[in-house]
Amino acid sequence: MDPNMSPADILRMALEKEKEALRFYEEACAIVNHPAAKVTLQAMAEEERGHIRKIEEELDRFFYADN
Repeated sequence: MDPNMSPADILRMALEKEKEALRFYEEACAIVNHPAAKVTLQAMAEEERGHIRKIEEELDRFFYADN
């Protein structure tokens, strides 16, 4: 990470990482057969969706409000 990145750039980077994590959990859930593992992976995916929503809200509120 570049120490000269803007706060908006940092949040956009975080957003991409959260989206990557969401894809990972969704893909893992699709291939796993163990019921408890599937439930856990679904819960983890939902957590990532929440993180994505929060970051998008913060970007909208602080950086995109004027656009």
